[in-house]
Amino acid sequence: MEKKPIDNIITKKQQKAIKIVEALLNEMHNDIKLLMDMETLEKGAKSIEEKSVRITKICIALQSSLDIQNGGVVANNLDHLYKHIRFSVGRVMDSHDFSYLGSAEKVTAEINSGWRKISTAA
Repeated sequence: MEKKPIDNIITKKQQKAIKIVEALLNEMHNDIKLLMDMETLEKGAKSIEEKSVRITKICIALQSSLDIQNGGVVANNLDHLYKHIRFSVGRVMDSHDFSYLGSAEKVTAEINSGWRKISTAA
């Protein structure tokens, strides 16, 4: 069986990690879209809180996977984007302010698009 050139660059463990990150990004993006649809619910609704907490946990997990010291500009930019997502979701939980969720959804869509390309190559 002939090895693909990528097999010499990315280990199986790294390939698995890429797939996990891709799944988390997809879940977070879908959850943000669902949360956007909850704007008409009353402030403090349990479903809003649960969805917001889930998004925040996913975002924290993704942030903690970043290698800020060795990841350069990409890791630093992703860190800032994840902070924006957490801020946006925090505004929903704290003030029932959904105004930042549109930009958070766009951010996750862009990250997902880029990550899909990485995942496909891996």
